[in-house]
Amino acid sequence: MAQIRPFAAIRYDEKVVGKLSDVTSPPYDVISPEDRTYYHQLHPNNFVRLVLGEELPGDDDSSNRFIRAGEYLDKWLEQGVLKRDEQPSIYVYQMIFEADGAIKSVRGFTVATKLQEYSEEVILPHENTLARPKSDLAVLIRQVKANLDCIYGLYADSQFKLDAIMEKAMTETPIEEAIDKNGIINRLWAITDAGEIAKVAAFMSDKQIAIADGHHRYETALAYRNEMREKTGGAGEYDYVMMTLVNVFEKDMTIYPTHRVLGNLSSDALDSLDSNLADAFEIRASSKARLIEHMAKENAIGMYSAGGALLLVPRAGIESQIEGSEASRNLELNVLHKLILEKHLGIGEEKLRNQAHIIYTRDPEEAFKMVDSNERQVAFFVNHIAVKSVLDIAAAGEKMPQKATYFFPKLLSGLALRKLD
Repeated sequence: MAQIRPFAAIRYDEKVVGKLSDVTSPPYDVISPEDRTYYHQLHPNNFVRLVLGEELPGDDDSSNRFIRAGEYLDKWLEQGVLKRDEQPSIYVYQMIFEADGAIKSVRGFTVATKLQEYSEEVILPHENTLARPKSDLAVLIRQVKANLDCIYGLYADSQFKLDAIMEKAMTETPIEEAIDKNGIINRLWAITDAGEIAKVAAFMSDKQIAIADGHHRYETALAYRNEMREKTGGAGEYDYVMMTLVNVFEKDMTIYPTHRVLGNLSSDALDSLDSNLADAFEIRASSKARLIEHMAKENAIGMYSAGGALLLVPRAGIESQIEGSEASRNLELNVLHKLILEKHLGIGEEKLRNQAHIIYTRDPEEAFKMVDSNERQVAFFVNHIAVKSVLDIAAAGEKMPQKATYFFPKLLSGLALRKLD
């Protein structure tokens, strides 16, 4: 099953760069154009130059952001901006953050995890990926020959057997601490004791790992491994990938729901929607101000259109109309996609891929505004997804709809990187 091992992380030397908070950045896939500029201006050694460098006039095949990333990495290593840890370690990574009005903490192990094909059912995807991000990442990994961003993996430890190892490490002063611009505290501790490392590796040896975040990165690393095996005919550091493993039973793990806002729908489909939904849902009135609150209380899907706010409470037994495992049938997002979007609005897999009808947002207010301004016709809101369901659905060999999960917080980039040569 899962194979993990320690590695000697390459980390910023704070004696050279100053505050770690100034040189770290979010992962590439959540950096907005404005943030891209912000992090480039924040510090000349900010990690954004590696994961999402500036695109300049005149860029071509011989000079572009990917080539510059490799040049920056080589230069920073030569100058001592980045340095490799002396001992291979596994790292305890903790994030302290505020969510839902409370201070929360999530922790896990950052390790090198052996790459395996999805068909081996050890590393499990939970959602589909798009081609463009993978192609960009493929160019980047060839230039830097490194794992820059960490993949976020989930494992199950209902008895919290590894907690004592983390807690022992966390009694020491962290080797790194960075606070991002949203106030999230990120801390890292190194475990170098061979016995402790062996305990973690042994525990993981019969476990499956579901990818919570980083499908594109994982698939790119897998393709790069295959490419390098073909070139070299042997094994290497490219057989492993940097991954942070978090227990699905961590009480403060937070997944924000992603809502769907629809447009380009026929008036006939919209006009008949309420009556068509009555067979599968009990339809109750709500209000824009209290829709999200009512949804959570009633375990209902929310709907908002020119006609107002409604609760769609699933009738008993409707999950039988959905194919798949029990975890998939009970997933509220699958109920929305299969029994509303596909069945009554004609938005199946192909239209989802083409992104002709749906805008995704985590912000309910943004969804309301799009409908109120007539930019979009109807919004559907979903409740929080249980973290365990992500692992259960992946373990069943199934995938959630696109944009199903938004794990919060994201793993910070720049705390550690792992060279592949």
